[in-house]
Amino acid sequence: MRLGALLLSGAALAALPLAAQGHPALAWERQPPLDWQVGAASSRSETPSGLEPSTGDLAAQLTGDGTLSIRDGRGIIRLKTGLPGRPMKAWRDGGLPLSSPAGTWSFPANSPLSQGLGGLRWVAEDFRPFLRGLLWILEDGEGFLSVVHPATARVIHLPLPPGRDLQLRFLPDRLEVAAGEVDRGAPRLWSIPWMGLLPRLAALGPHPNPLKVGTALAPFPKE
Repeated sequence: MRLGALLLSGAALAALPLAAQGHPALAWERQPPLDWQVGAASSRSETPSGLEPSTGDLAAQLTGDGTLSIRDGRGIIRLKTGLPGRPMKAWRDGGLPLSSPAGTWSFPANSPLSQGLGGLRWVAEDFRPFLRGLLWILEDGEGFLSVVHPATARVIHLPLPPGRDLQLRFLPDRLEVAAGEVDRGAPRLWSIPWMGLLPRLAALGPHPNPLKVGTALAPFPKE
């Protein structure tokens, strides 16, 4: 009887969600949904005009398994972490597409968000120049858009609207998401104004405390 009870208890425990078993929630699991708006496709330009890739002494490296690391000019690792899934598509700055979602790219130590929200011109007709210095990553599960700010070694995860084969457009006034495949009757096109993303982007600003750097005992500091 004791053995049977033990087996039944083990089976019941295995059936519980990981969070109920004491599994700590991952960074992307704690994110509340965004206020995505259903709408028609925009005819405005998708490619940011006049934008050049930012450059600097920071190196952001992303591998095919979703491992992200940030190194400064001295080669010191400022952050090493994992993303929700394997990278499928990536953009930099205000929406410049990268040829491959895995690789190493240089970023500046100073960018508009390095000064917090005070460094952004909120009423700009085209907000994309103020997204300079960011790395945007769409993972293969397509549930989240990870945004990396190498200048502060911070990462946020934006919950995406439902759908599969998602396509992103970085428009002057908003971020647009189009789904190639959806459940019957579900919307295919969603968008959110850049102003609506400001509360999330604020988390990419400067750290209130100095960043930890790698040491011999902890070579890969985390947030």
